[in-house]
Amino acid sequence: MPPNYKRSTLKDIAAQANLSIAAVSMALKNHPSLPANTKDRVKKIAEELKYAPDPALSALAAHRNRLRVQNNLSVIGFISNWKQPSEYTRLPSRQEVIEGAQNRAMELGYTLQHFSASEDAANPKRFSQILKTRGIRGIILAPFENHKDELDLDWNAFSVVTIEKPVRYSFFHHILPNQYAHYLLCWDKLRQRGYTRVGLVVRSDFADRWSHQWEAAHLYAQSQMEGTLDTIPILNLDETDQTETIRSWLLRYQPQAVISRCEGFFEAAESEGIKVPDDVGYVSLNVSDDKPGVSGIYQHRRTMGATAVDVLNSLLQRNQRGPLDASIGTQVNGSWHKGFSLPPISGELISKANSSNIK
Repeated sequence: MPPNYKRSTLKDIAAQANLSIAAVSMALKNHPSLPANTKDRVKKIAEELKYAPDPALSALAAHRNRLRVQNNLSVIGFISNWKQPSEYTRLPSRQEVIEGAQNRAMELGYTLQHFSASEDAANPKRFSQILKTRGIRGIILAPFENHKDELDLDWNAFSVVTIEKPVRYSFFHHILPNQYAHYLLCWDKLRQRGYTRVGLVVRSDFADRWSHQWEAAHLYAQSQMEGTLDTIPILNLDETDQTETIRSWLLRYQPQAVISRCEGFFEAAESEGIKVPDDVGYVSLNVSDDKPGVSGIYQHRRTMGATAVDVLNSLLQRNQRGPLDASIGTQVNGSWHKGFSLPPISGELISKANSSNIK
């Protein structure tokens, strides 16, 4: 930067626009109280003057905002839309998302309030009005019961961030776990412990929700193994008797270890006298919602909730509402939870796998 360089300021823009500095600041943040032509005029002048915020001052202002205790806290709406409202908070991982969001919201001077769209309003139009009446401008949209569901709120009235990526609302910034990387981490731990014959058991609705990233990572990981693999077909489970389906699959293919995201695995194994981890290793793709103490991926759902608030706060600061021209997805990497269910493989397990009669 040249020694005689002078950065354009809000004061320079205000002088040329014949407005107050406060009005210029509001215009650059798309404040809804200003006419559209005023905001456009201010932005044009800012562009002509090559105005750019001073990053040091912006960082200082953000720091002061975090430290300032506000008398009237803004409310962030955490919106779920399940037929049975209590079902959303039934699983620990979902509770962790809310806890992380609540804690970060308080740090930034907000409060977070959980609304159930199916319970708090008879229709989307009325629900939108309830949120507006309560002064809510920012929304965190929880994962839908079915990721292809719809919730047609007046989106242009709100800044929105989603947990996961709803099929019909992909035009919002979204926070999601890095499922592909999680699966490869599972395989890395399996290799370290000597496992080679590994099966994947996953509920079809989960697989569809995550665009089949687990299956893709499973096939890739298998392709990287040295030597010829006697591969085990992926087991996708539908809504029928999952325990019986898992039981038959275990009997037929006899894996050394199973990576799973489903219910009923332990019941199926026990019905055949198969013990975890003595007879088969087990890896969970979400330890928060699985049998206590299992080995697998901890998804850091609290971090996901906190990150959603950070991104939403950025949108609110810029008064950026409604669908976005380009949405940004933030993937949160999980970490390995050691647990009890994946010890180093024993010679007995290797012999059992090699001598099994695979049909």
